Amino acid sequence: MTKAEILKIIRLHCLDCCWDQPGEVASCGCTTCHLWELRFGKDPRPRVLSPEEKARLAERFTAKGEKTEKQENDA
Repeated sequence: MTKAEILKIIRLHCLDCCWDQPGEVASCGCTTCHLWELRFGKDPRPRVLSPEEKARLAERFTAKGEKTEKQENDA
């Protein structure tokens, strides 16, 4: 099971707990619940990328034929 699938299941649990009302999930005051930080279906911790992952993502999101500033400086 992937992290995204687990977070989706947690989100569905929170919706079920709050009578399928997304507004109630957002205003949930049950901060002692172990799932409270994850109630929006997203991991609240920032993702730390390695330099290799950063380079791979930069390459992936750069438009075809368009060079990044770093690639232009290296040329």
